[in-house]
Formats: sequence, C-alpha cells, structure tokens
Amino acid sequence: MVLAGLMLLPLQVLGQDDDGLEDEFALLEEEIKADEVESASKHRQSIFWSPSAITVFTREDILASGATNLPDLLRRVPGFDVYELKPSFPLVGARALTDHANNLVLVLVDGREALIELAGFPIWAAMTIDIEEIERIEVIRGPGSTLYGANAFAAVVNITTMAEQPRRLTGNAYLTGGQQGTYRLFGRAGGSWQAGNGVLSMSASLGKGATGSASDREDPMVQSRTRFHSFVRYQQGHDLDVSLHGGVLEGEGPLYMIVGDFLARDVLNHYAMAKASIALADGLKLKVQLYQIRFKGDFHYRSRFFAYNSWITDIPDFVMDTNTYDGQLQADWQAAAWLHIVAGANLRYSYMDSDKVIANGIDELRGAVFLNSEWLPADSLQLTGGFRLDINSETEPAFSPRIAAVYRPYANQAFRLGYGLAFRKPSFIESQMHMQVDIYNPAFPEVVDKLKTSAGNENLKNEQVHSIEAGWRGRFLDEKLTASADLFYNFYLDTVFFDSEMGLNPLRPDLPDIANSTFQFMNNPDRIDALGGEVELSIVAAQDLKLWGNLGLRRVAYSTGARLKSEPLLRANLGMSYNLGCGLVADISLHYVTSYTVNLMAVKDAFEKDAQIVQKLGNDFLLVGRLGYRLTWENDRTLEAGTTVRAPIGPPFREYAGLPILDPDSHSVSGSDWAGERLVRLVTLYLRVSF
Repeated sequence: MVLAGLMLLPLQVLGQDDDGLEDEFALLEEEIKADEVESASKHRQSIFWSPSAITVFTREDILASGATNLPDLLRRVPGFDVYELKPSFPLVGARALTDHANNLVLVLVDGREALIELAGFPIWAAMTIDIEEIERIEVIRGPGSTLYGANAFAAVVNITTMAEQPRRLTGNAYLTGGQQGTYRLFGRAGGSWQAGNGVLSMSASLGKGATGSASDREDPMVQSRTRFHSFVRYQQGHDLDVSLHGGVLEGEGPLYMIVGDFLARDVLNHYAMAKASIALADGLKLKVQLYQIRFKGDFHYRSRFFAYNSWITDIPDFVMDTNTYDGQLQADWQAAAWLHIVAGANLRYSYMDSDKVIANGIDELRGAVFLNSEWLPADSLQLTGGFRLDINSETEPAFSPRIAAVYRPYANQAFRLGYGLAFRKPSFIESQMHMQVDIYNPAFPEVVDKLKTSAGNENLKNEQVHSIEAGWRGRFLDEKLTASADLFYNFYLDTVFFDSEMGLNPLRPDLPDIANSTFQFMNNPDRIDALGGEVELSIVAAQDLKLWGNLGLRRVAYSTGARLKSEPLLRANLGMSYNLGCGLVADISLHYVTSYTVNLMAVKDAFEKDAQIVQKLGNDFLLVGRLGYRLTWENDRTLEAGTTVRAPIGPPFREYAGLPILDPDSHSVSGSDWAGERLVRLVTLYLRVSF
C-alpha cells in the first residue's frame, strides 16, 4: 500500500509549475560535476586530487553489468577478493587476509555503517537495499580509519541510493528468474515537486527474492529475503539538505562461523536514519547524522563436535538480538581557496543480548573525534594530513593518522604518495562469545565449564595495519583512455585468529583432554607483510563500446619470510560493455585468480592437534555477463529484456571452503562436502522497466 501510494505521488507533480521546479533542479545541478569523488576526504573533489586509490561505479555502470548482487559487481575492483562461501554469505576483502571472518571492509549506505555489530562485518545478502536502487558506489582501496574508524581496514565501500538530481517522475521495476530456483522481484517509485523555496523528493522500493545452492544437499533453497527501503528528502539550493531514511529486511539463509554452518531463521534487519546538511556561512557546512539499527536472528548449528572419534557436544541453537544507536557531527569548511578542513565527532552505543552465547547481555560505548585538512601550497600540489582518535568501553583506544601528497603536473595527470595507520577492533564474537551447552557427552562433563570461558577473548588487542602507498592516474586521447597504477606496502600487527588444539588425556589415553585444550581467539604475535600493486586500463573504443581490464598482484608473508599460501599472487579482470541507447546492450567480464589454499579443521576432528586438511583452490576463470535488448521512448522511458549468466570457464569450482556438515545421527556428511559453494552455470532471464 505504501509503495502504491508513492507511485501515484509523481502524477500530482505534473500539475505544478514546471519552470519553478526546473529552476530548483538547476540549483542542485551546480553541485554535480563530472569526475568528482567524496569518500576519500569526506567532501567533493576531483578524482585526480583523491589522496587514496579509488574506484567508482556510476548507475550506468551498475545497470550495464551482468552482476545481480553487490559482491559480483565488486569482483571488478582491482585487487579485490570476492569468495562465495555461501550464496547468502560471500566474503569480500582487499589486498590481504580475506577469510571467513569477512570483517576487513567497511560498507556505508548513504553514510550509515551497514555492518552487524555482533560480527563486525556486513552480511551482504541481508542488506536492506537492492542493487537496482543504487545510484553510485565509491570504493577506497586501502585503509580508511582516519576518516571512518574501526573496520575501515582493507577498504571502504561507500554506497549511495539517493539520486543526486531529483526528477519529477521516476520509477523502475525488475523481474528475474532462472536456474537453481533463483528469482528476484523489485520495484521502486518516487517523485519530486517544488515545496516553498526548495525541492521535496521521496522514493520507496520493495523487493523479494531467493537464491538456490548447487552444493547444499540438506537445504538447496538456502536464502530468501523480503526488503523494503525508502527515503524522504528536502533540498533548498546549496543551503539545506535534510532527509529521513528507513529500511527493513526479513529472511533466512546459512551463515558461516568458526565452527561451521549456522542456519539463520527469522532474520530481521532494520534501520531508521535522519541526516541534515546546513550551510552556516560561505564555505562552511554542518552535517548531522543519527541512526538506529537492529539485527535479530534465530541461529541453528548444522553439525556436531567430535574429537578423536568421540562425540563431545552440540552447539546450542540461540537467538541473537543486537541494537546500535549512532550519532555523527561533521563540519566541512573551505577556509580559503588553498585550505579545506573537515572535522567531526562520533558517538555510538551498542547492546547485544543472547540466551546461549552471551550471558546476560553486553553493551559497548564508543566515541571518536577526527580532523582532516587539505592544503594547496601550489596549484599543482595538494598535501593532506589528518588523524582520528577512537575510544571504547570494551577495548583499547586507537589513534589513526594519515598523510598524503598529490602532484598534478597536468589537469589529467596525478601522482600520489601517502601513509596511513588503520585499525580493526575485535568483534563481539571474537571478544565476548562464550557458549552455554546443554547437550553433551556425559563422559566429558568438563566441556560445559570449558566452553563458558572459551571462544571469546576479552584481552584481544586491536588489529593494526600500517600502509604506505604510491599511485598514478592519467587520462589521454581526448579523455577516451584512462589508466592508473598503484603500489602498496602493508604490514599487519596483532591480527586475530582462532586457535584450536587438543591432545589426548594422559590419564585416559584413548580420550581427548578437554580441560587442557585451546579453543579461543588470539592475537598473532607475528607481523605479516603484504607488498603488491594494481593497474587498470579502460578505453572508450567507440561511442557505445567500452573495454576495460585490471590486474592485482601481491605477495603476503610473515616477517620471517614464510609466504601465506592462502593468498593468491595474481587477480585479473577483463571486460567489455556495449550499450546502445535503444537496441542491443551487452556486458561481459572475466575474472581469474591464481592458486591458493585454505586450511581447515574437519568437524569430526575439530579439536585435534595437527588435524588440518588443506583445500587447494584457485587457478580458475569465472564469467559474468549480460545480453539484452532495450527499447526507449519519450521522457527516457525504457523497456529492456535479456539474460544474465554467471558460469565457470571449465568445470565447477569452489572459491572458498568451510567445515563439512555432519548428520547429527549418522555422523556422515549430509550437506555440502566442504561447505563451500560450488560455482556452476547460473543463467537467468530478466525484464527491466523504467519510467
């Protein structure tokens, strides 16, 4: 009903004074310039002045791609890791240390952190937005804690759903269905009209879908969701921009944690947010943002714990309820033509409650202040310096400085050199999770007390990464050819890992020694170094044809020199896009990664010392493509139909592996043999309508 009502609102706009409305739109257009980015410094600037390596996807890029979800789109980012562990649980990382913890990339949606505080990462399939409503994505490749704090460790993915230029009548719908029972329905509508001296806009979207699995024999329909998302926005020239946002997702699907698969049922993820940007004086803006997020789910473990051929215990089903309240204040000041300052403060309160894994609930209060300044001592040189101080009621404080220099000898040439320190605070799972088990082997009663004090480690330190970067960006041939190259050296301290080890009981040599076992998150005492680079090239070969490609190369090793075999040496992406305004539309991308390995502890040997099983992965090609035909008519209305495909080039393969799912009674494998999704050919048909 709400969506239907909003679809009718734009019809009322047609009776308004068109000239007055167009004048207001013209005022807003002055803020929108080509080749500008905002994420790297929290204010609009030319991409050639960006102090960070950055990748931009416009709405045209997003819709043109064959990607049907955000992680598949992010495969195109140079050096990005995207592994599909589950259809509802892809892993996304950058430059190093991507694994099932999935917590090194910060995701922002319209300025709101879209992570689940419990785990410290976004559950990509449980986000309240659909890829069809995204207007723009900016990806900072590299650390960003100076501006964004905890978890802006490897990259920042900044998503915008509000169109920069409102239109009097907008709407779009998307329908797709195909193999493995995959389907998605989505619709969005909104309108804008003159209100006093400004423009009032609103939009609402509703979507429903499901994704099947080619690997899960226990439950092949492993993900379903329904989502609703909306905003109301009022803009008055450059002086005032206020908006209200809200979204909700309901669904279910499997997630992966350190001990294996959990089926999350009755998942509820919803948020409400208010934002305002107010011009206080010429060159000075104040920005305020308040939001609340709640995530609740009923989690069911899909396997059992064994050691030395003995059943130990079952992980209990549990309900987790998390609430986060966040407030941010930011001043954006163009102090002079040669000096820009952004400063702000952040306060966040989080509360988590669970009946089995976090006794009696826990809460956390976080606060931060930051300052970022840009100084132009010469027309061709920009110096950036800044810092952020984060304090936390549960973990140690963190100080995140950054310095960078950008040299532009020509308008379309830029060289960059910078250093930054970023951090990731341990998640609540890593620092606070202690399990209360009810079903266990009577021969091992000590497991009850052991798990009450295991897993979470309250003494964990923050992870840190020191990053030195150098980069170049250039544009040639009447701006048809764009090229960039970036080099980085990162070294990581106090990285968090899970230590699981158990020997035999000296008094009962045929049974495991549970009391003296280790089953806990720890800080790695060894430093890890990552050295690498990324290059990318794109060219507009003809008016409607674009070719692009990029490479990401890195070597990751301990300070002793031993290389991490879980890190691929090379990632390569290649693609083309052919897009007629009316007629054939095609997009294809090819993704390749060299070999790497994942070390696992099988569930039946979960505690056993030296029981690791090595899974060899990589050296595979994945194709993502789209082919369609588009019709257009007056006022930019379009109708498009076609097909998308995601398919391995060669036999099916896994990008990541997890613990196998064991049947609770027979102790045999009942689900996926290695609990990682097998990528097989997935073809869907789609219909897209815009008006």
